[in-house]
Amino acid sequence: MLLENIPMGKTLEIYIDREGYRYRLVSKVEDAKPRRVCVSLIASNGRAFRFHPEDDIKIVYRDEEQMWEWPKVRGGIAKLDDEPVHYFEITNKGHSFNRRNAYRVQISEDIEIGFHILPETGQKSDEPPVVEVAEGQEVIDEQQIAAPQRVHGIIKDVSETGVGIYTDTSFDIEDRMFFEMPSSYGMLACSAQVVRKDELRASSHKYQYYYGCVLTKSDKRLIRYIFDIQRENLKKQRG
Repeated sequence: MLLENIPMGKTLEIYIDREGYRYRLVSKVEDAKPRRVCVSLIASNGRAFRFHPEDDIKIVYRDEEQMWEWPKVRGGIAKLDDEPVHYFEITNKGHSFNRRNAYRVQISEDIEIGFHILPETGQKSDEPPVVEVAEGQEVIDEQQIAAPQRVHGIIKDVSETGVGIYTDTSFDIEDRMFFEMPSSYGMLACSAQVVRKDELRASSHKYQYYYGCVLTKSDKRLIRYIFDIQRENLKKQRG
């Protein structure tokens, strides 16, 4: 697929491998050319995401029938019509994305969910509040932050990009959380954002809520762990 064929306003997924973790970001396409695409500025808690020179970045576009990816792209911040945007420069045409990575596996693991409360909005966040002390400099707001709150939950299922969680704690859509997932490779640190919320009937479910979440940060070993479970499931089916 040609980069310039992505329609304006469509969602682009950005995956960044950095220091043993995978980050997932999403944004809307603002401009697309043969070798460069611009998306709305990606920011969290008022901070624009910064790419590092050593980051391994790929971008993914999903249309109605297929998924396409461009690996090894270069990212940064630029101006488009005098407004800040993130841009990505590619070296090769996009190719079909392996849908195997999107498969979910059942794991039913107990976890401890952590989150911070942002003082200005009351929103739950996987990161502590920050304040800008000077242009381009930010620090954690020690005056407004306590230790993160922690609650119990259960991971129902997980894929490379998403996770389903049961808990009695109420989260809103777009709230964020962090947790460690038990695995055969050890504890895998993850962060997630709520995109779906279901209130469950107390008579038929142990927990009050089910949340569908997208993974915004995950240990790179998570993909290997999911493939291991898929492989074992296939062995059982064939056996």
